[in-house]
Amino acid sequence: MSTRTSKVSVSSATRVASKTASKGASSINTKTVPDDEKDAAYYVTPEFIYGGPFIPVKKPSPFIDSITPMNVPLQGTFTRSFAYISLKDKLPIIITQVIDDLSKKGGGPDVQQFLEKVTKMKNDLMTNKDYDLFTIDTPEGEKWNTWIENLVNKKYYNNTWLFTECYVYRRLYEGCELADSLKSYDYFAEKKKQSFHGNLKPMCRAAEKVVTMLSVSDKDKRKADFMTLLKLALWANKCDLSFSVGAEVTLGGTEDEEDEDAPPPPPPPPPPPPAKGKRKSTEPPKPIKVSSEPFQMILDLKDKLLVDDSGKIADQIVTKAENKQAAIDGNTVFKQKCSCHRLAKSFGVPICEEEAPPPPPPPPEGATEEAAAEPEIPKIPCPAKMTIPHHVMFDIVCDNAGYELFADLCFATFLLEQKIVQMVRFHVKKMPWFVSDVTMADFKYVIEAAGTASFSCTVPGPPGPEGNVEMQTITADNLNSLGKQWSSYLDGGEFVVMDEDYWTYPHPYCEMKKYDYNMYRKLQYTVGILFKGDLNYRKLLAGRNVNPYSGLEPNLQGFIPAPIIAVRTVKSEMICGLSKGKFDVLNKQDPNWMRSGDYGVIQYCPKAEPLKSMTQTCSTCTYQKPFIAVTFTKRSLTIFFGALN
Repeated sequence: MSTRTSKVSVSSATRVASKTASKGASSINTKTVPDDEKDAAYYVTPEFIYGGPFIPVKKPSPFIDSITPMNVPLQGTFTRSFAYISLKDKLPIIITQVIDDLSKKGGGPDVQQFLEKVTKMKNDLMTNKDYDLFTIDTPEGEKWNTWIENLVNKKYYNNTWLFTECYVYRRLYEGCELADSLKSYDYFAEKKKQSFHGNLKPMCRAAEKVVTMLSVSDKDKRKADFMTLLKLALWANKCDLSFSVGAEVTLGGTEDEEDEDAPPPPPPPPPPPPAKGKRKSTEPPKPIKVSSEPFQMILDLKDKLLVDDSGKIADQIVTKAENKQAAIDGNTVFKQKCSCHRLAKSFGVPICEEEAPPPPPPPPEGATEEAAAEPEIPKIPCPAKMTIPHHVMFDIVCDNAGYELFADLCFATFLLEQKIVQMVRFHVKKMPWFVSDVTMADFKYVIEAAGTASFSCTVPGPPGPEGNVEMQTITADNLNSLGKQWSSYLDGGEFVVMDEDYWTYPHPYCEMKKYDYNMYRKLQYTVGILFKGDLNYRKLLAGRNVNPYSGLEPNLQGFIPAPIIAVRTVKSEMICGLSKGKFDVLNKQDPNWMRSGDYGVIQYCPKAEPLKSMTQTCSTCTYQKPFIAVTFTKRSLTIFFGALN
């Protein structure tokens, strides 16, 4: 009997102790625990073992009450960083919105499975668990799993902010890939469409002026317009649904129409000059009223443009384009018309009727039927050996859809109409990304919507000589004209849209050669690459909190496939190229200025790695490697260096 009681007592004591040891003996409820269990539990309490209560010891925490140290990647463990705020507050809200939207739509078992996966991911993010591996059985999914398995830190907050954010958006899309009824579904599509239509007014107002910039102009006007349109593209980056956590962003604030349409008030009197001997105040400047008229916004925000290389960019891109054209004109590789027909035949498409080759001469006497049917044609060299493209090209790595894409299209149209380049390649995302990033479907939607938009409103015109203001009507006519022009560019091959996997990889651009060498080589054929937005900027700077007074070029860490143009409104604690002392002044004025999106930069690195002929061929010119792309349009067959479409 005593033996049996002893066994029960020990097992019971162990069970009780496991629940109460951390609380001490005083936490045992003597009214509910039997006497034998109470006695046994006492002998495993800290009072008995150590002669006193436990000394509370906190487990080591990955979180540090600090901003991100210099030259350290941005990550969620620094609790005074924007990375921490983004992971803790912004990203869970975006995931919740996806869950709520799909819950309202209803659906079958596959939708329910999607919701379960996403809910688990949200909980794992909020509790800083390890990343789950991908279950999608694709080469790209296998790459992600390899990257995760090779990580030193596999937790959401402990790893870099760049990797974690990209991982979350990629996992969201995996849920759609695994659900039959959600394939190709974009859970952010409605938000992007609403953002486009919510900014119809500024688009119509911008289109009024853009159409006046397209006729070929003299050197000085062309440079001024180039700089203006680049700044239009910069401030359009304010319309970021990821930054606003999905809330619609309307350019220029949310003034009531009645107030906006009223005649502008007289300008305030100039402030009195500061007293002699006194230092300038470091108090935050009073907020300015930013016009919703896009070109006026450029003037309103001139003091918020912290780095402005637009003049240098305008000069050097034009010069590089002229030099590239001279090289193309001196190249004989593409002079043979018949070569395009050979390529057409190899791709199984009709030969261009407009450039149909003349009938072959009659075969010599005694020639075989095979030789008579297929005359010998000069071969185009292997693309891996080529160092000169077919066209003068400019590349835009897009950020947000809607108004920002509209501004990018305006800039691209200017480059084409001014004969600076002959082709613009747009790099977009292959899946829904960071809420409002451009996908192939978004690109087509913006062009179609611009071509068919209906809009009309009355606004005050510029003041007359006597200060009187006349009202004028803004319509969508010029926006429609631009939309039709963009559609024509798509058909003709002047606009090329590319959505390779690389742009949703979680790596900084200095590692592009390592993860996608072919992508790097494609970019080497262009005269300039315009990187838009905060995420691209973070990837350019390798996701690190760099010295704000260091230049752009050293922070690219060797990523120079072509001249780099970085255009971004500042939405995270990462910046370079500031003038001496500027960073300290801004911090004194407003410690959160880098999170506001109110400041911007236009930065330029003119250096480019020379394009060399590769030592190996690409599958003996079967054109299956992505060194060359062939675009067939209604008008012609265009050969360019890029991805196969």
